[in-house]
Amino acid sequence: MFETLHCIALRTIKYSDSRSILSAWSAERGYVSFAMPAGKGREASRRKALTMPLAAFEGVCDIRGDRDVIFIRDLKPMQVGLAMISDPTKLAMALFLAEVFEKLLRNTTHDDALSLTIFDTVDALNCAGPRGVANFALWTLYRMTIPLGIEPDMSDWQPQALFDLEAARWRLSLPSSNVAVTGDEAKAVKLLSRLTRENIERVKLTRNDRRTLLDGILRYYDMHYCKLTPLHSLDVVSELF
Repeated sequence: MFETLHCIALRTIKYSDSRSILSAWSAERGYVSFAMPAGKGREASRRKALTMPLAAFEGVCDIRGDRDVIFIRDLKPMQVGLAMISDPTKLAMALFLAEVFEKLLRNTTHDDALSLTIFDTVDALNCAGPRGVANFALWTLYRMTIPLGIEPDMSDWQPQALFDLEAARWRLSLPSSNVAVTGDEAKAVKLLSRLTRENIERVKLTRNDRRTLLDGILRYYDMHYCKLTPLHSLDVVSELF
């Protein structure tokens, strides 16, 4: 059966001298793996450009129930994401988020809410200004908690509350696990919940602030969803932003 899939590229790994495997998120089928011809020349360069991390592309796929890897042809770019490839800071952020998404999504099937979030994330990165790019990982990772079903419960927040990392909720006393954040770290959790596509351009954070927040939300994912760390691209993002 042939089907057109609309995808966000995540990671390409060499499988053999003649073939590579591309992992991607598809709007129609969730996480998928494609068999891609390896090689050199104009067409190989075109395929590589179309499937860079977080690039949006579509193609006609040969879908067979007995295959874990899909064969794809007639690749062409989607409108979303095209300008991102030429900006080195956005490319660095794309490499980081593609690594995160590959780990988060690899066991996930079709999900409309996830697809909307992922495709909108790529579009937002494409449109972001310099400060927005710097804050982009924080907004994206917090936002992804919603379709993944691990969004922190913010309903009990008040100025002196502690954030219980294990229970993912606010409380006035230290939990028995002692796994809670207080003071400035607790304020940071509240800040993350208020980030939007529009206001990430206006939020002023230092590099140390961003790294502290990023480490905290990655720890949260490790506890509540899957083991994200270590991430190969984390040091690059931290150095740039």
